[in-house]
Amino acid sequence: MSGKSIIIVAVLVLLGIVAYKVVLVPTSLNMQSQPHEIFASSSSPVVVRARLINKLGLPVPFERLYGKFVVYQGADKIDIVKTERNELVFKTRGSSGRLIIYFYSLSIPFPVEIILNIKQSAIASLI
Repeated sequence: MSGKSIIIVAVLVLLGIVAYKVVLVPTSLNMQSQPHEIFASSSSPVVVRARLINKLGLPVPFERLYGKFVVYQGADKIDIVKTERNELVFKTRGSSGRLIIYFYSLSIPFPVEIILNIKQSAIASLI
């Protein structure tokens, strides 16, 4: 190998290591709900999703996150439709209040919490 090809290989290996550390290594876990505002009278499902986040603030590509959702507070206010590896789908039962959900995973050393407020609908509060 010539000197130029050794330098090119060394630069490519260095870029690969940097890309791995920045893009593929998770630094935090993020939980989001869709929709963001939850109403007690709504019959549409609410999706809570957990995602591993890299140093760029983006979801880690090719990462499979497995975990368990635990409803810590407000379990009497929702009906769980389905639970998957990193996703919880539920519907509200019609009462407002606070909902606290924990996500436990072996990928992170501590549980992650999301707090959701179930609001009365705007129409119901006017009556």
